[in-house]
Amino acid sequence: MTTRRNFVLSCALLACALIGTPVAAQIPGMGSLSLDKGALLEQAKQLVAELTAMKQNPSLSPADKGKVDSLLPKANSLNTELAKPQVEPSRLTQLAGQLGDLQKQVGALKSTIK
Repeated sequence: MTTRRNFVLSCALLACALIGTPVAAQIPGMGSLSLDKGALLEQAKQLVAELTAMKQNPSLSPADKGKVDSLLPKANSLNTELAKPQVEPSRLTQLAGQLGDLQKQVGALKSTIK
């Protein structure tokens, strides 16, 4: 039974690859929640824009400027990865997690800036 299941799964994966379906990934354990590469890319671009604007803020403390300087390359790297023409579903899930972490860090940083 396991061999048959593996065969069916392999055929399904091959069919998806050949058809060229839009990039979307199922997150294990999350039901029907799917990730849209385009939406993630837009969020990543927005994050880079926010960090760039924060860096220009004259009221930014030196400590906060250091945090922005450390987050900006990570956001740019994430943006570059999401801008690639094809991203494996497992990698897309990973990138979505990284984006969420960066968004939390930027949100916490924004709350400290007056």
